[in-house]
Amino acid sequence: MPPDGWCFEGVDDDQEPGQIWWIQTLAMPAQYYGWTCSVCSLDWVLRATGIDPRPNLSVYESRFATCHQIGYTENVNPTWGLMDATGTALMAVLREYNQPATSAHLDFYTVYQYAQITTGMMSGAAWYHWIALRGVQGDALWIANSAPGYKGIYDTLTKAQFDALGPFNVVLLE
Repeated sequence: MPPDGWCFEGVDDDQEPGQIWWIQTLAMPAQYYGWTCSVCSLDWVLRATGIDPRPNLSVYESRFATCHQIGYTENVNPTWGLMDATGTALMAVLREYNQPATSAHLDFYTVYQYAQITTGMMSGAAWYHWIALRGVQGDALWIANSAPGYKGIYDTLTKAQFDALGPFNVVLLE
């Protein structure tokens, strides 16, 4: 069973060991700096899953710590944002917590399937913006977006938007 207040759609009490739990409704406050979308996305995943809930830090203090875990300035910086679009530096932080993750270029339908059973982060090549995966809403991806409204995207990402902003590199928790 997940801790009180945590959600995982479509799952019963008989969970397999290693099942990913996350708070799909956890707030995603707007990013303070334009280059920090990857930081915000990883920080959301760390807090939403409880991998590192950081209860004694404000969300912005938590993001500061996450930025340094990723590797400021060699892996993420004000000039370029995240330096490696594959998310390798994001996965390295997850590995520090012994959380397995994988990275791949995936199509919309594959991401949609995964978004129903795990969380993660993704970035579109034509979007140049990282977001976290909350789950699905209808036929769209439900996302935690630290820059709501950027290129017309708020809390969901449809297949048409995905196709226009991709291809997408996706980092998924295993």
